[in-house]
Amino acid sequence: MVEGCTLSNKIIEIRNLYKLKLPDAIIAASAIVNNAVLPTADKGFRKVE
Repeated sequence: MVEGCTLSNKIIEIRNLYKLKLPDAIIAASAIVNNAVLPTADKGFRKVE
């Protein structure tokens, strides 16, 4: 359950900081929480770290 809390908190953080739509925030947060590289051509993701 802790992992779910971490993911949901990261989703909220990304939405607030970068003004991404929910589906994009979920994808970005999932990659960050799992220390994964997110290959994408979507320029909106470039600002997310």
